[in-house]
Amino acid sequence: MLRRKMWRDIGENKTAYIACAIVMIIGLMTYTSMQMVKDNLFIARDRFYEDYHLADGFAKVKLMPYSQVKRLEGIRGIDLAQGRLVRDVRVLNLDKNKNIYLRLISMDKPKPYPLNEIKLLEGSFPEAKGREVLLAEKFFKAHKLSIGSPIQVLIEGKKIDFKVAGAGQSPEFVYAMRDGQNILPDPGAFEVAYMPYDVMESLFKQKGMINDISFTLEPGYKFEDVEQALKMELKKYGLESLVSRKNQASNAMLSEELKQLEKTSRSVPILFLTIAAIILYIMLKRLVESQRIQIGILRAFGYRPGEILAHYLSYGLMLGLAGGILGGLLGTALSVSMTGLYQNYYSLPDLTGRFSPRYFLSGILLSVGFSLIAAYQGVRGVQKLQPADAMHPSIPVFKKKSRLEQIPGFWAAFTVQGRMAIRNMLRNKGRSFFTFIGIVFTFSIMASLLSMYSLMDIMILDQFTKVQKYDIKTTFTRPLPLNEVIRELEGKKGIKRIEPVIEVPVTLQKQYRKTDVIAQGLMRYSELYTPLDKQGNRIQIPEDGMLLSEQVAGKLKAGVGDRLQVESIWARESPVYVNVAGIIPQYLGSNVYMSNEALFELLHQGEMATSALVSIDKEQIPAFKERYNTSKYVGNLEERQQTIDLYKKLMGSSRFMIWVMAFMAIITGFAIVYNSSIITLSERKRELASLRVLGMRPGEVLEVISVEQWCIGILGMLAGIPLTFAINKGISASMSSDLFFLPAVTAPSALLLALLGTMLAISLAQLWVARKVADLDLVEVLKERE
Repeated sequence: MLRRKMWRDIGENKTAYIACAIVMIIGLMTYTSMQMVKDNLFIARDRFYEDYHLADGFAKVKLMPYSQVKRLEGIRGIDLAQGRLVRDVRVLNLDKNKNIYLRLISMDKPKPYPLNEIKLLEGSFPEAKGREVLLAEKFFKAHKLSIGSPIQVLIEGKKIDFKVAGAGQSPEFVYAMRDGQNILPDPGAFEVAYMPYDVMESLFKQKGMINDISFTLEPGYKFEDVEQALKMELKKYGLESLVSRKNQASNAMLSEELKQLEKTSRSVPILFLTIAAIILYIMLKRLVESQRIQIGILRAFGYRPGEILAHYLSYGLMLGLAGGILGGLLGTALSVSMTGLYQNYYSLPDLTGRFSPRYFLSGILLSVGFSLIAAYQGVRGVQKLQPADAMHPSIPVFKKKSRLEQIPGFWAAFTVQGRMAIRNMLRNKGRSFFTFIGIVFTFSIMASLLSMYSLMDIMILDQFTKVQKYDIKTTFTRPLPLNEVIRELEGKKGIKRIEPVIEVPVTLQKQYRKTDVIAQGLMRYSELYTPLDKQGNRIQIPEDGMLLSEQVAGKLKAGVGDRLQVESIWARESPVYVNVAGIIPQYLGSNVYMSNEALFELLHQGEMATSALVSIDKEQIPAFKERYNTSKYVGNLEERQQTIDLYKKLMGSSRFMIWVMAFMAIITGFAIVYNSSIITLSERKRELASLRVLGMRPGEVLEVISVEQWCIGILGMLAGIPLTFAINKGISASMSSDLFFLPAVTAPSALLLALLGTMLAISLAQLWVARKVADLDLVEVLKERE
């Protein structure tokens, strides 16, 4: 009998239970999908790293004899060391409208050596003496190549033809990124390729030399244990960088993504499940109050308090099971789609969607646990309810006037229905508070998600429209005399402005803290590269001293006026010292800035340039690229507009997900307001029906409920504004890394859209409730029940 009663009660308020279940399903779907995707990524990454022996550390030097690499294994703590030639080259014959580059990496044998091995996916490894290359699979597919396809690259100013021997993937380049300024993956524009060492040393005229070193550590040793010894050994070969696996660019990007997935998979589901539990608590508490007489009859017929408690707990159990199972099934399906999305960004050969019974079952247990706890808190009062007390309605509690009613003029601003609504809101503080909290989170979640639009635009678009305002950045294969660079580029057709830049790897140290960064020497009155402060104001490059990005300043714990020790392989004397002239925000990479004159003085190497920023008429860009595409002095031609277009393309899928999650937030807001309204309606049916009998129209009666919800909603939206700022600040702190920095931005447009979205949720809920008010059976409601 009790089971039939449960199904009947749920059926009578099915919309309320469905709304609560939807919130629970959203939470469980997020939990299941993200946990499964996280595991898929972890499994694929760890398996790939282990099977193909990703190195523990990586070093770059100017040039080092190959014969000296094995000596590094004599350093205590180093197990294996290997040397390679690594060079970036331009690809000429695939797409004339796009700058395409490959990072050529040497191989000693037809099969790669023990560290950073390559998983062969198609074709074969290049022959030892042949001009063949093994391409990264994503590049191979992006250009629709096949085994034996010709590919032409520019090496030392000469066009060299190769054949494609095969396609594969190395754990070293799971996320192929050319440098810190180009963090968005574009396999059609940049990837890696492998060729025999003998062929590569001949083409680059580097007989018996290498410029890249990988090594593994002996068990029990850490990177820090060998770092200083390696630096001392490699310094004489022009050490440019030395990083651990943790800080290697590809692994760092993947690790950051895994951290974010882990955080989100824990926090977001708990938020939705908590909201669902609050809704369920209020519904069941109201149900128990409205069924006092039924409970009294059941007790009079001999049902024990425990049986009645178990009956009402079964409402939570059924809701938890339904939400858990549906959320788990939808989350599993979503995890397959999300895994496919990650395959577009990360080259992990074994990355596939997998069903995880562990997360499916734990999701159900989580859902049931939250539901039972909420249900128990809502219905535990039935154990103390005696039959004699339960057989009559609860005695109404009369309260004095609230302080709001005593404010002159305040009470007169409301109609009779409005005054009833305000009194009801103040007399049910617990329910009003829970509704208020729900509105706060609905608003702040939407505002935070929609702020991601502005956050990403500032990080990428502002960088390439307000800071980097050049049309083309020409990077040279080696430092060139400053005057020769200006003389070569000046007067070329369409060129409006040229600004030479010098980029130097440096090690900055303050006390015991140190970090490796790139120091950029800019013209003091640069117009093509203009750093900005947080308010968007232009920062002039100081005549003397150094500007630090916030990330670098944070690592060094450095402030304006501090004196830093600077070491560089480019400096004639090292170390040298420089003062901190300012600290600025930087969203891509983490560089430091000086005037080029100050940097020349620091290095004592004369006036030179490693790249040039060029402002040029748009119609002259193809001719400029054509002229310098084959120059042996030009290593890279970076077209700013192509980077912007790539960003807009890659952000399409991310923006779709943002709108999906914002829609889920609207559903959550609808569920909260609807359930609160339904509870108010059920508690005050006789009162509202009496108003109808007295001649009020359904719309006027609805004001008793709607005014209450709008008052709570307005207060909730106002309180959600500071919470949005706090959430965005937390997102910025948790997601920023050495490779990029997310600004803590809350856009006014995001707040406005969140306001409209929350108002939409409240309006939809009240439209639904309006139907119930209109359908009230006045005779049935007003009938006195004995």
